Amino acid sequence: MKKKLTAIALVICLMAVAVIGGSLAYFTDTKDVENVFTTGDVEIEIQEVFEEGSKLIPGIDVEKKVNVANTGSERAFVRVHIAIPTILDSGDDDDPRFAAYDNLLHWNMSKASLVDGLWNWNQSADGPNYPGNGGTWNFYERNIGGVDYTVYVATYETALEGETGVTAEEAIHKVYLDVNVTDELLEDIVAELGEIKILVAAEGAQEAGFEGKAYEALNTQFGDPMSEDYESPWEKAA
Repeated sequence: MKKKLTAIALVICLMAVAVIGGSLAYFTDTKDVENVFTTGDVEIEIQEVFEEGSKLIPGIDVEKKVNVANTGSERAFVRVHIAIPTILDSGDDDDPRFAAYDNLLHWNMSKASLVDGLWNWNQSADGPNYPGNGGTWNFYERNIGGVDYTVYVATYETALEGETGVTAEEAIHKVYLDVNVTDELLEDIVAELGEIKILVAAEGAQEAGFEGKAYEALNTQFGDPMSEDYESPWEKAA
């Protein structure tokens, strides 16, 4: 009887050791962690003053003001693309074309817009604001909707505040036909184009990470308009 009790006690003792041994382990624990971030956004809109269907009469100004507003939450740099139909008088009435300095269709910016920190029409911030002062136009050529355009690019060199920022001066403020445009030439132009359109597009890029560097910010985020592989806003939207 005593041996039996001893055996039972031994079994119980072994069982206790087994249970204790099974609980021996590294102290571990697992937790799930969720990191919550807030996000900002860049949203822009073109603010234009223009009466749709305005008549183009040689030598008569047509008001066309183009500003850009930043409606997103983050500070942003902006630039505009002004696409002018490629209709320029090259000296041959049978071959009308377009170039910046020999316009049939003129467009103007105000002097107030051509100061440091506002609109710059040159290829880089190193040049003067207005190419006529010795700089080089920032432009490229594209066929948009079956029509050839020369597209001029103006960069606004100061970042716009989020939600309330608006360019202080308009990029352009008027368009008009050259006084030398004849009825016959105008009829030829309309016959070729169907209608005369000036196209405007804008791009906005975050300032964060590019403080004070409008060209770098816009070229990094959208591409350099002067590069061969640049995709214009109209091509991106197509």
